[in-house]
Amino acid sequence: MQKPKPRKNRSFSLHFSWSSPSLPSPLSSPNPTTSRNSMIFGCCRSCEWEEARRLLDEMRREGTEPGVVTWNTLISSYARSGDLDVAVDLLGQMEECGVEPDVVTWTSLVSGFVHSDRGDEALQCFIRMRVAGVEPNGMTIACAISACASLKLLRQGSQLHCHAIKIGTVNNVLSGNSLVDMYAKCGEIVAAYRIFNEIPEKDIFSWNSMVAGYAQAGYCGKAYELFCKMESYGIQRNVITWNTMISGYIRNGDDERAFELFQTMESYGVKKDTASWNILIAGSVHNGYFDRALRIFWQMQSVLIKPDYITILSIIPAFANLVAAWKVREIHACIFHHNLEMDGKIANALINAYSKSGDLAGACAVFDRHSSRNTISWNCIIVAHLLHGSPTKVVDYFFKMKQQGVLPDHTTLTAVIRAYGMEGMVSEGREIFLNMDKDYNVTPDLDHYAAMVDLLGRSGRLQEAYAIIDEMPLAPNLTLWESLLTSARMHGNVRLALLAATEMSMIEPNDPRIQVVVSSLQDLAGQSFDVPKVTVHSKERMLGGVESCSTEIRNMVYLFSTGDKVASEHEAAELKVMMIEMGPSMLSAGNGTLEVEEEKEEVAGIHCEKLAIIVGISNSPHFRSIRIIKTARMCNHCHTFAKLVSKKYGRQILIKDPKYLHKFENGNCSCDDYW
Repeated sequence: MQKPKPRKNRSFSLHFSWSSPSLPSPLSSPNPTTSRNSMIFGCCRSCEWEEARRLLDEMRREGTEPGVVTWNTLISSYARSGDLDVAVDLLGQMEECGVEPDVVTWTSLVSGFVHSDRGDEALQCFIRMRVAGVEPNGMTIACAISACASLKLLRQGSQLHCHAIKIGTVNNVLSGNSLVDMYAKCGEIVAAYRIFNEIPEKDIFSWNSMVAGYAQAGYCGKAYELFCKMESYGIQRNVITWNTMISGYIRNGDDERAFELFQTMESYGVKKDTASWNILIAGSVHNGYFDRALRIFWQMQSVLIKPDYITILSIIPAFANLVAAWKVREIHACIFHHNLEMDGKIANALINAYSKSGDLAGACAVFDRHSSRNTISWNCIIVAHLLHGSPTKVVDYFFKMKQQGVLPDHTTLTAVIRAYGMEGMVSEGREIFLNMDKDYNVTPDLDHYAAMVDLLGRSGRLQEAYAIIDEMPLAPNLTLWESLLTSARMHGNVRLALLAATEMSMIEPNDPRIQVVVSSLQDLAGQSFDVPKVTVHSKERMLGGVESCSTEIRNMVYLFSTGDKVASEHEAAELKVMMIEMGPSMLSAGNGTLEVEEEKEEVAGIHCEKLAIIVGISNSPHFRSIRIIKTARMCNHCHTFAKLVSKKYGRQILIKDPKYLHKFENGNCSCDDYW
């Protein structure tokens, strides 16, 4: 048995001492059993878990069955340490020995699950206790209410509130704090404030819960009012109080007040902790200020505050894109420096970030070093290869995953069906879809149906793809119709394309891009097809939003818009020469597909990705890939242009549009010209 890791220091609305007064002292009797109990108790107090388990096993081998005190000592110690699996195993052994768990046993487990953010299991444990006929005490009720708070289960929390009234613990500060937290998190701020006022002797946790409740509900003025009143009631504000107010302001868009509180808290004698910095980083990312988040991240370390896994998980998603690849590497170096790489969540986030930044090799390297892979880890690497157009590797990882005993889930199966579609393996993909409920206990949902439409559509089985949508038991969404539209467009089926686009316009009537596609298809279809006409706005209005793209050149990000005249005369001339040289090849762009592009160059001007490509060719080293993020789908003409440039100049070009990551190399694209 390995020694459990120490519990991480967290703040909860529920706070109580783990040295329960209900546990009888193991020194109450001089007999051998009590002596052994004392030794086990001492080992647990000293965190000598293995020795405590050894003593327990030794007692049982000698024919002395441990009593409820011994079992409770071990179970509560393991629950307190966060090793709940061992604690539950000990509960099973306790029952096998004929020792009935009492309220202390169950409360230890329920509170342990709450402190480990495993609210579902806490409530299951509470239910087991009630089924066993053990009556909960005030502490048990408070723990169960906290579990309801974390899961936002208002009905169950209200029932527990009634039970607390019944047993007379509702005005206890412990139960009161849990109820305030539960009602606040469930959005019942009036009920939370009523409970808060009824607590006779409010402590710091009562005030923090109420301040947090107002802040989370968006009432930052009310939260600040309580924040200012606390000290007049003799309650000293702590770092949690300040962090709660900072978080409330930044989450509600008032960054200025949040930073003001952050800057002044130490003048009030409250030292910033890692959580204080994490709030600013996460808030900046949430509000779209990615570069500011990175500056805060570096500043945090400059004042010798060590980032934790929450810091890393907050900042990594901000740079999981093509034009921030170098920032992902910088953050990875920081992770490595602080020995955080082995954390499972961080490893998974890194795989995802490297993949989305265009570095599949980096994603694979992190995955290969990942020692504790779970379903999410496998999904990350599978989706990474799908994104980069490597369907064979997706299938390989799928089989390796199953060989290692990891059960595929919803995400895995969606990716595998799409991979089979890219490989043209219709039968294999269909088999996965038809048997997923039986083989993997996964019920097909909209993502799986969309993957099947893509699989059938790629192979030209358009009527089967339409039948999937028509006969499915769920209401189709935008993604399903878009998959059908892509298939119909690629195979030149105007009728089906117009049908899909019309359905899309009904789901998203205010999306100008969909309206342009519908208008273009109506023009192509003319009067020959019996498809309902939809009213579209004028093309000038629909094309009012100028498309743009961003690209990274020498660690700097540049923005281009369609129709820009930003290129130098030399670059503009070079683009013109390239277009002339590639003229014959460009004529075949999109041959056999429907020309239903969202914007035409003759209307909007030279597309922004062409400008970004030529500037990248002229201003970056030959060995550097050109990385571009585009706000709209690539047109056939630009797609062919990028393929030809990659071949002529021997450059890798990566362009991420809303649909695909296009990786152009030696005249080919990873999307296999299907997007």
